Amino acid sequence: MLKERIEYLSKRKQIARKDLVEGLVTQAHFANILAERYPLPEDLAESIAGRLGVSSSYLLRANAQDEQTMARAEQIFAQMSVPATMIPEEEVHALEDRHDSLVIELTTALMKAVYYQQLNDAAAHEYIHTSYLNFYLEKLGRPDDVQLPRPLSKALLFYKIQYYRSKLAYVDVLTHVTRLSSLTEPGSELWLSIQNVQMEAYIQTRQYEAAKNTFEQTMKHVYDQRLFHRLSSLYVAYSGYCFTMGLVQEALSVLSMAEANLVYAGNPGDLVTAIANNRIVMLTMSGELDQAQAEIERFENLLRAETEETQQAMKPLLWVYRCEVASARKSWGMLAQGVHQLLSCAATEDQRMNAVFYQSQLALAHGEQDVFLTHAQACLPYFESIQQSMRLESLYEGLAVVNEDQRRYKEAAAYYRKLVYLLRNSR
Repeated sequence: MLKERIEYLSKRKQIARKDLVEGLVTQAHFANILAERYPLPEDLAESIAGRLGVSSSYLLRANAQDEQTMARAEQIFAQMSVPATMIPEEEVHALEDRHDSLVIELTTALMKAVYYQQLNDAAAHEYIHTSYLNFYLEKLGRPDDVQLPRPLSKALLFYKIQYYRSKLAYVDVLTHVTRLSSLTEPGSELWLSIQNVQMEAYIQTRQYEAAKNTFEQTMKHVYDQRLFHRLSSLYVAYSGYCFTMGLVQEALSVLSMAEANLVYAGNPGDLVTAIANNRIVMLTMSGELDQAQAEIERFENLLRAETEETQQAMKPLLWVYRCEVASARKSWGMLAQGVHQLLSCAATEDQRMNAVFYQSQLALAHGEQDVFLTHAQACLPYFESIQQSMRLESLYEGLAVVNEDQRRYKEAAAYYRKLVYLLRNSR
């Protein structure tokens, strides 16, 4: 790990290795030190540290993996592996960004990145990557290829899971969840959280029997150990399984059970949002639009009891819900109003791309084919990148029909082929 740290510092200082060791040691001998064939002498560490603008201990202890160091890294991982809303902001700021041990320093950076991602703090998330993490992820980012200390390996896997979930890349999520589960004590809070994610990944990859087995085994453990505070999150995950299997009423009933067990949850805020989201999406997709609209209004009323910051953060999501219902009803006036509101408050790429999608559907409904093409082609790459089947189905069909109307038969045929492939693989 000394090698990676020195390479990072050299890159930041824009110092070539030749210049870094000039007059101190031969490049060949220094390469052997970095390969850990020879120890780093203290006097050499002091001289190199001076050229890099750091303390000598920052180099001498870069490889530190003693019992105390590992315990501290494990503590940071445990502290930061809970939902971001449960972590006081001052605790995050209190974690030092720089530490002599790279295991502790990198574990902290990875877990802070997950924290910023969960809070949708794009600026902080981008900064920690461009200023620090991108370099180390390129060097150490494949936990299957690089043997890392246990707490750092767990932090990297946890980071990868959150990253791939945000990209809806559930095959990769499942791979990393399985690895992290093998490093986690069965029955621990983290293990239970991992089971929820594993169930979600099984559903998304259509491994339905595995999803059901995961739910049943985890539920048995929860009841055996009387861990009732986990019931709501388990029921939320299981509702996704039921809905995917076409059991709409059972899925809605499971969500009611999740809501009923919120009294046991230590931090019900995130679960309330997840329950509302699942219920609104399920009702909308199953055509129960009046009930979906009632749930949107109910959710909005619940949010009034939250802080102004929370209300503002949830505002774009509420407009996405309203736009989806308006689109399903073909209420183009309501949809136009919703799109305007959504564009004014959208905070994430997903929210912005959904607004552009709705603009394309409005244009298509009004026969404005060129406007439709502009908007559809603007959002298509995003929905293809996350494989959002529902959006892609509408976009491919619309693009095929419009190109056919405009006598661009080659383009139309290409979109029809994409549509057929999508439908064939989503059944």
